[in-house]
Order: sequence, then structure tokens, then C-alpha cells
Amino acid sequence: MKQDYLLPSPPPPAIREAMAKAVQRKEKGLDVCDFSSGNIGNLMVSQHVFSQMDVSVSDSVLPDLRAVVEGLRDGLVAAYYPTPQAVAYSPTGGTDPIRALVARYYRELHGVPISDEASDKVIVTAGGQQAMTAALRSIKPGTRVLVPQWEYAPASGVIRAHGLEEVRVAMKDDLSIDMDDFRGKATHASVCYVSMPNNPTGYMSAEQLRDMVKVMVANEGALVWDAPYLLTLLRLDGKTASFDAKLLQETLNALRELGEEYHQHMCILSSLSKSCLIAGLRFGFAYGSTQWVDNMEAIVGRENLSSPTPSFIAGKEILRRFLDQPKSYEWVCRVLANRLNILIEETGPHLILPGNGLFGALYVLVSTGNQPCKPFADRLIEESGIVTVACNQFYGGEAHAVRLSLVSVPWTESEEGWIASVKALKSALS
Repeated sequence: MKQDYLLPSPPPPAIREAMAKAVQRKEKGLDVCDFSSGNIGNLMVSQHVFSQMDVSVSDSVLPDLRAVVEGLRDGLVAAYYPTPQAVAYSPTGGTDPIRALVARYYRELHGVPISDEASDKVIVTAGGQQAMTAALRSIKPGTRVLVPQWEYAPASGVIRAHGLEEVRVAMKDDLSIDMDDFRGKATHASVCYVSMPNNPTGYMSAEQLRDMVKVMVANEGALVWDAPYLLTLLRLDGKTASFDAKLLQETLNALRELGEEYHQHMCILSSLSKSCLIAGLRFGFAYGSTQWVDNMEAIVGRENLSSPTPSFIAGKEILRRFLDQPKSYEWVCRVLANRLNILIEETGPHLILPGNGLFGALYVLVSTGNQPCKPFADRLIEESGIVTVACNQFYGGEAHAVRLSLVSVPWTESEEGWIASVKALKSALS
């Protein structure tokens, strides 16, 4: 398939290619005489530097989070015991066994018809942010990139810095995309970047995402779908948020059908950060055409000769358990629903919420009325110690809203910290 919007596939860096071949032979149990790189950590890899390493999972761990915690435990141990694997270089985009799990993730959650062996179509990255950056930098400079008016701020910075033409698309009062404006701005071999569920608005619509992909296909272009919030989806009924497992399953089914039909025209970015509560672990991944992944691998490889080895080892174990027992996101959604309900009850008139009955992601927009958002956010922190994010960069222009995170406050069973923070916000807003 012709992909005029992508840079040509570059030759792989010689060192990275040699290192990857050495690792692949070792994984297959073949003999290796490795002279490839300055991988000085390998001098210790055959040594038993720790006589014992025992990490026990607490009995108090919440049942829905137990698989995640057990994966983190096994990853910690495997990184350093019985030998210290984590002190050596590891392939930039992940080993074949890790990529096989990522392929399974895209097959099962996104409907992409990909085999475990298709390592040329997936890549593992140091977090979803690196996946997003590499995906956008793989596009040819000068390419027209459509971006919703409300969108994840760092994406805009990457688009502009890479010499792409950013074109903001209007959104309606219910926070949906204005599809007439979208169709009018899509041109031949253009690309669209969209997070869905959207950061920062929380807007989610499988139907609208399908419409956007169809427009891009008609223009022989592509869509970059940033999807780390795929499983943090709530029902929003009037002034009440709730986790509805049936609704989530219906949405996932619609998205799987979309992925199966249009995967060749998409680059799909994701991460376990949000569904498994491991944002600090820096473990993201992406699916795309071989040419797209080649570009991403070259970009990441030029900046990082090796992967973040301990994160990838732990991430592999957590991903495996998540695919076998996907439960952690249900607990996350229940926490999000409870926190959003408390926020709506205390500050409802100030919130900007989607109008289609669905709410995703981890953030809420708070209206600043007629006040510019930057001085408003500055006053909140200076006068009340309340930290929010001004939204000018998310909006692509002067915005009258700040972004509020639903997860920065640590969780406790009675949510005293969250309630106190919301009441302080209510007082400051009034």
C-alpha cells in the first residue's frame, strides 16, 4: 500500500542491527560470538551477584490489582536475579518475545489481524509519549496533519517542531468533532492525530473515530490513534458517572471491528500506564505498517542505543498477566467514577463534560469563565495551593479552561484526600 505521507524507511543503524541479531540468536538457543557493541554490562551477566532475592506480595493487595503487582514482582526479580540482566543493553524496540505479547494486545483489544511473529509491525517504547513522538516524526515534513481543537498538548509541539503543517479542526459544544470541518480540511496524503478517549476533554465515540478514519482513507492518508485510555471509560448519565462493564464491552467490540477493517491505514499507540497504574514504569508500544515501524525504530534507536531494560522486563511480565487476567482497569474505572461524582456534586457548574453520555481518560476541563486560563491557574496555586494545568497548548490558542487530573491525589478507601482537595477547589472557584 502506498504511504506518501511517511518518510522512506531508513537503513537500520549498524550497531543496533548487530545487537538485535545477537539477542535473537541467544533467544533461539543458537551459539553466539558477540563482538557487536560496548555492552559492558554483559561482563556481569553470567555472575550471581545476589545470593538471594525474595519479593513477597502483601496479603492486603486489592484483588483486582493482584495480577499487576505479581507481574511487577516477577519483573523486578527477573531483572536482577539469578543474574543481573538489567545492567546490559537490550534491543531498542523490545525483544521478539515482548513484541509477540504486544502483537497479542493489538489483536485482542484492537482487532488487528496480526500474528505473534509479526515483529516488524509493532514496537515497544519507553512510555506512550515516546511512541507518540516517534510516530509523528516518522511522517514526511510538510505533510498536513489534522488535529482536533482540543487535543493532547505535546503532540502539537512535536508536529510543529518536525516541520509538519498543523491544522486544527473545530469541535462542537458537546466536544465532538465537527465532521464537516474535518472533511473540508482533509487533503490528499494528509494525516490525522487524535487521542480517543480524548485528553483533555474525556470525549469518546467509536462511531466518530470510524468516520474520521474513512475520511483519511478516502484521501489516501492515515490516522494516528493515541489510545492509552482505551479501558478507562465511564457512562455519564446527567450528573452521575458510573462504570458500566456492558457499555465498555460494546465500545471495545466496535473498536475491534474498526481495527480489523482499517488497521492498514492507522498507527495505533498505547500503553499499560493507565489500565495497570504503572505510568512511572515507562512501557508503551505501537502498531503500524512495516515502513512506519521502521521509521519509529530508527528514531528511537538514534536517541537511545538500548531500551530501558528493567522497565521492559517488568512491563513484559505485567502485560502477560494483564492479557491473561484483564481486571485492573475495572477497579480504576470504579475509582474514576466515584471521584468524578464527588467533583460533579461539588463543582458541577464549572465543569466542561462530553455531551454524548460517555466519559474517558483521566482528566476534566474546568471552565474559567471569561478569564484567560494561564493567570487563572497561576492564581489558584499562588492563593490556594491548587495545581491545575492551563489549557492554551491543549486548545491550540487562547483557552478559557484548566485541566484537572482525577488521579494525582493518592487513593485511600474513604478518599479523604480527594474530598479535601475537591472542597478546596470549590472554595477557590467560588
